[in-house]
Amino acid sequence: GVCLRRPQAAAHAAAMIIGPPVGYEAACTRGAQHVVLVGVRLGALLATLAAGERDDVSALVAIAPVTRGKAWLRECRMLQMSLDLEADPSEDAKPSDPDVQEVVGFALSAQTRERLAGVNLDMSTIPPAPRVLVIERSGMPPDQAWPKQLAALGAEVRCEQLPGYAEMVLDPHHAQVPQAIIDATVAFAAGAVPPGSAPRPPVSCELRQRTGLPVADGQVLDEEAVRLDECLAGIATYPHSSIERAVILLNSGAIGTIGPNRLYVELARRLSGSGDLVLRLDLSGIADSPARAGATENTVYSAHAVADVGKAVAWARQAGAREIAVAGLCSGGYHALKAALAGQAIDRIVVINPLTFHYVPGMALDYSPSKVTEDVNRYAESMRSANSWKKLLRGEVDLLRLLRVLAHRARMLLASKLKDALRGLPLNLGEDLGRDLLGLARRGVALRFVFSASDPGLAMLREQGGSAVRRLIGRKQLGIEVINGPDHTFTARWAHEPLLRAVIGALHR
Repeated sequence: GVCLRRPQAAAHAAAMIIGPPVGYEAACTRGAQHVVLVGVRLGALLATLAAGERDDVSALVAIAPVTRGKAWLRECRMLQMSLDLEADPSEDAKPSDPDVQEVVGFALSAQTRERLAGVNLDMSTIPPAPRVLVIERSGMPPDQAWPKQLAALGAEVRCEQLPGYAEMVLDPHHAQVPQAIIDATVAFAAGAVPPGSAPRPPVSCELRQRTGLPVADGQVLDEEAVRLDECLAGIATYPHSSIERAVILLNSGAIGTIGPNRLYVELARRLSGSGDLVLRLDLSGIADSPARAGATENTVYSAHAVADVGKAVAWARQAGAREIAVAGLCSGGYHALKAALAGQAIDRIVVINPLTFHYVPGMALDYSPSKVTEDVNRYAESMRSANSWKKLLRGEVDLLRLLRVLAHRARMLLASKLKDALRGLPLNLGEDLGRDLLGLARRGVALRFVFSASDPGLAMLREQGGSAVRRLIGRKQLGIEVINGPDHTFTARWAHEPLLRAVIGALHR
């Protein structure tokens, strides 16, 4: 059924409202005689509209449903404003498209907004299903208008307030499974089929794992859902031509194969259009890949990640790729680097905005190298502001934290300088980024880094890598590209194209 909870889902809202619910025909093909549609937030609204166009939906589960499109659009505008994203700083910046409303990196067209604004489930005239479960968020007053309207239309309506929604919609690496909501949904669906009901003849259609996608210039790219083992799933995009190179894209944090703001989808299709096989991989324990035995879900810096990348490399080699590049944003870039250091058969890595080069399980995030570097940069910027000095004089600045941050920063710089000075000696320096990069370069691994100018990773690379970074840049074995303006995950839509160009360039130079 339709299960869409994030604002970006509205980019496809008009088509969803007109057409049947995603997966419905597939469910029929698999022998399902009764279909229960489940949706979260906007997905609940779309599922309701889709069900209202059919007579074979047994039940509907609406979780924290959007019942009025205008209210949801206002929510989107407020969310976008709260992000306080930087505008495109380039001299040739294009004016924003008046037809498009941007929402956390996604576009809502005027047509979509108009269609959504006209939807008010409180004014429904057709029940979406004989039975409806409405699950509202705990701690908030329930919306009673729509359930009352459903009951007036003859539907059997049950309303519950359950915990778990707020934790479910946190950033993916903090999100928690809403077990109470899942249990209630499963129990309701199990009881939605009346005993002894007559089966319907199954709909005849093919469930496809691989599908052709028309792209520019009349080309067709094939995309396929692949499973490398019981704990590794991904989406492969195949080029129209023979395979020479494969690009493996690793999760950014705990975001699934679409990548932040759907950037991995666009990147994969562009690369495949130019002849690359691209695998968007969910590492084990993230998104569609189950956790391995003994591991936990949503562990971003997993102990299994390097081995997972090795399996993806082997899969790409078996598919015919003679050259392998591994890329990723944030933790994805970190895992690309660590997989190459582990000796995986990788020819090139593209590391985008890493927040660490040496992750230690349980490390104190308040004083991690990335946080300390970011805080020091912020303090340096604040020194230019008269208001910041006034706050300091009024005692409104946490001086103890400031001193601790500066002390951590001094230790970091001293350690980097010492390692840089002693690197040529036969000493065990522990974790040493400069030594690691030199070793990869000796093996012929191309090293490419892409940074937002405001991200701490660039300063960390230069400091922790020291003279090794400068030497490798001089030899053209290491490349760095810096993009001014974007945040850590390139949320603003104007930032997508510069990032895509930078990554594609890093993969080809």
